[in-house]
Amino acid sequence: MITYLFSYIILMVIIMNLAISTLISMKFLMYSDSGSRYEQWIKPIIYVAMLYTAMSVSYHFIGVVAHEYLLALLIFYLVDKKQAIILVIITPFVRMLYMLFVDGHLTVINIVASLAVAVMVIIYMEVSDKLIANQTLSMIISEVLIVATNMFLAPYIPHVVIYSIFNQPTNWIIRASVAVITLLIVRKVYFQVTTLQNNNTELQKEVLFDKLTGFFNYKKFEQDVLTNADENVDVGIAILDLDYFKNVNDTYGHEVGNQVLRQFSIFLRENLAYKLSPTDLGIYRYGGEEFVWIFNPSMFTDVKHFLKNIQNDFLEIPLGDKGHHMSFSVGISFSRHHKYNLKLTFDAADDLLYRSKKNGRGHIVVENDY
Repeated sequence: MITYLFSYIILMVIIMNLAISTLISMKFLMYSDSGSRYEQWIKPIIYVAMLYTAMSVSYHFIGVVAHEYLLALLIFYLVDKKQAIILVIITPFVRMLYMLFVDGHLTVINIVASLAVAVMVIIYMEVSDKLIANQTLSMIISEVLIVATNMFLAPYIPHVVIYSIFNQPTNWIIRASVAVITLLIVRKVYFQVTTLQNNNTELQKEVLFDKLTGFFNYKKFEQDVLTNADENVDVGIAILDLDYFKNVNDTYGHEVGNQVLRQFSIFLRENLAYKLSPTDLGIYRYGGEEFVWIFNPSMFTDVKHFLKNIQNDFLEIPLGDKGHHMSFSVGISFSRHHKYNLKLTFDAADDLLYRSKKNGRGHIVVENDY
């Protein structure tokens, strides 16, 4: 008896670890922006692998398959409801495959009973979620109902009933109690882990993003450009500099200067960010009133004309408390002229910006033969 109880406790610990790993993986994929067309298949693959592992461990530890819907239930309440419904539909088929693996045969009544449980699980989750405001209570009630249904249909689904010391009328209550404890522990650990992840994400943002403008900062620029390995991909680098910005600070103070920078940043984001493709590195605040825009040249027939139109629009915007108008100068270079080295490309753009300002400000100087 002691050995059996110990096996059941170890099983619950293993299921907890599998559940936490699955939830974190699902959460990560949910907010991933990789854009991969294969990404939609990763979630069910992870789920099936974890589910089959849980079934196998459960069968070998206590002689039955237990809590096969617990992963889907947790995903429903903590990660993604629509995805969880799909996973619930998948579960009975994985369950039937496991029956075939263990018993070598599968009857029609086994199939019908397994599918009936899946249907009931979906109903329990959807109804509980709508009628019960408290998430924890809704989870508990759903799991209790799932366990009770599983036990009720146990005679028609092989390897569901727990025998030995639990072969008694209170069997399903014991099963439900263990499942609820597992749910509560997994939920608590999951929230602690995701909170830590969110804190780390915010810390990373503070390290790599400029607080005033919201663009990447110089540290990120160093990582992406100054230490970037050469690649045979043409990249355009434009350096934009607000003209006579020092006069704004000297005349109106740094607070007004910051207002101007924020307005200029919003303007750049609205007019440049939409032109970023997945391969572009983005927009950086290089320092002071200088901004670096890294773009894909193939997206433009004439990048100088594009920026000239933007520049004309910017001239019409009243800036700061005084509502004065400003221009910006631009130097643009392309990596194909510099053996695809981004550092050399940036240096060339910087020289072109200097030439632009030397010519009287408000000019856009583009590297030859674009």
